[in-house]
Amino acid sequence: MKRYSLILGVVIVVTLAVLFGVRASVDALAVVIGVILGITASVPTTFLLTYLLVRHQNQASVPPPGPAAAVHPPIVVINSSDKPAIAGPPGLPPVSAPQGRSWTVIGDMETD
Repeated sequence: MKRYSLILGVVIVVTLAVLFGVRASVDALAVVIGVILGITASVPTTFLLTYLLVRHQNQASVPPPGPAAAVHPPIVVINSSDKPAIAGPPGLPPVSAPQGRSWTVIGDMETD
């Protein structure tokens, strides 16, 4: 039964393709053929990308070989002084007052 349904499906698809090919214009056939070839060309790339992604995920899930001593323990720092733990920025040297600037506006009347 499966074999007959497969043969019937192939016959229907071929019949529809022939009818479409006879009735469609040359431009429509070019578009359909271009779409079919484009999809066909993307299949190997899709398989390659899927293979590489699965391989990368499998390699990432396996822990690297080596001693357990390679894992560093957390570092804890305890501040035992009386100073606060977070100090402000160090003091900046005193700066003299900024000198005033003189501006010249081009095209304006000069007034003294």
